[in-house]
Amino acid sequence: MEQSPGLVLRSFSGSTFRFDPGALCLELLPTGGPGEYRRYEVLHAPGDLADWAERSRLTPTPVLRISDGEVADARRLRDALFRVTTARALDEPVDPADIAAVNTAA
Repeated sequence: MEQSPGLVLRSFSGSTFRFDPGALCLELLPTGGPGEYRRYEVLHAPGDLADWAERSRLTPTPVLRISDGEVADARRLRDALFRVTTARALDEPVDPADIAAVNTAA
């Protein structure tokens, strides 16, 4: 049987649950975020991004070789996606710089 898409996450209480945002790029969101969400940052080094990629629906092959710069790029993309999705959910204007960051990454 095929596994459901998404990431298995663990709450502070230890309970596990599946997070399926419906799109690979949105699977980056639980890795941290801008502002007050920076305290949840888990993408500190290339190995952290590789671990995320292996758990995501990306299924990277062959083995990824990730640089520190690519980790920083992933965090910038994640933060832009975080702000875009938050703005859309709140029916607020989206910052054009965040759209540009997403388009650059695409």
